[in-house]
Amino acid sequence: MAFIATYVNAQYNLSTTYCEHNDLNASRYEPSELHLGKKHVQIGSNFYFWIANNALDYGTIQKFRKGDAVTDQEIDNFVNNLEAKNQIGAGQDFQIAGLALRLGKMDFSFSAVDKFAMEMNYSQNLMKLAWKGNKQFAGQRTQLGPLSFNAQYTREYALGTAFNVAGDLEKGLRVGARAKYIQGIGSIYMPKSDLYLTTASDGRSIEAEFDYKLQSSGIKNFNGMNFNGMGYGIDAGISAHLSKHFEINASVLDFGAVTYNQDVKTYEKKGKYIYEGAVISNFFGDPRYNADSIASLFKPTETSNGSYTMSLGTKVLLQGELKWGGNMDEELEDEEYQGHSLFLTYIQGLNNMPGATTKPYLSVAYNYDLKRMFDFGVSASMGGYNKYAVGAFFAFNFAHIIKFGIGSDNLMPLVQPKLGTGADVSVNLSLAF
Repeated sequence: MAFIATYVNAQYNLSTTYCEHNDLNASRYEPSELHLGKKHVQIGSNFYFWIANNALDYGTIQKFRKGDAVTDQEIDNFVNNLEAKNQIGAGQDFQIAGLALRLGKMDFSFSAVDKFAMEMNYSQNLMKLAWKGNKQFAGQRTQLGPLSFNAQYTREYALGTAFNVAGDLEKGLRVGARAKYIQGIGSIYMPKSDLYLTTASDGRSIEAEFDYKLQSSGIKNFNGMNFNGMGYGIDAGISAHLSKHFEINASVLDFGAVTYNQDVKTYEKKGKYIYEGAVISNFFGDPRYNADSIASLFKPTETSNGSYTMSLGTKVLLQGELKWGGNMDEELEDEEYQGHSLFLTYIQGLNNMPGATTKPYLSVAYNYDLKRMFDFGVSASMGGYNKYAVGAFFAFNFAHIIKFGIGSDNLMPLVQPKLGTGADVSVNLSLAF
């Protein structure tokens, strides 16, 4: 079996694709890379957890954990250095079962995966309001949105295949696809999250403009075995082997949606509301305002039943791989083999949904393969839910049957805590024969 543990800076589990020994697990992110070589069967399982954001760094979190006092100046710096729109994301994938078969010149796969992901969006203006109150916005119509929270827990069953349509793995074209039937266990979905605040010039009245909608399913009586929705998805990819030294992969992942029609709750509010009261100088403890009155501005209208459709976190992955050194014939189990690979990966989310962000992500990695038994690698990345990350990974292939690996795409919290804003862990298990 192969075991690979990975801390990753975002939500993409790229160390699995950089490792040369896990075809079944890697094909979840690059469908056309499913290729068992001389093996006929591969059994695998995968666990992956990630958490990331673009603002709060590990150094600041450690300071809070130690109970050190945080000064007003430090909070000012944090708020003022926020981007106009900010994101926090987290997720967990557990591939309960995975099976790949090689029949003739085609490879087939089946997997069952539990997936959870969430993402929250918030604005710098909202944090400024919370920290310094509304007086700073006197005489202004201020956009406080987006203020949204989306989460989804699904169980998906996927059938996949990959095969060459021209040439071979030295020079040719290979395609792959995975069709997914998805059971929706629970979700929180905010299709609208607009919020504006207009403060009178004297600061003594607030006009709030709302247009938001939150829908949920399977939350109140959550049960991992109850399915409150159903959907479909597809992954598709193509690999162009331009030579035995250079390969380009392109994939579209998680294209699809889930429709929820059980245990549905809808909360929405739209319109303008005026609060007449004292100037608010700090939402964290100003004694001069009535918190209940302010909170009443945000209270939504609640309805039950109905249905809604929530998209998956769709993304496009582009990856180039340059290989050199050793015997490049992947069919040979050459004990003298020493190979090198350089990867360049670009990921673009097509929506801001759990597991995807429209902020682009770029990663570069190097992998050294010794005797087709050991992989050693390093990586660096930027973008996505995070800012910057550096990492390393290792994999072990015992007798070309049992495989083991451990790695990290995000060691930044250890190298430079003030730049580390995320982490993840991935575990891969596989047996090939």
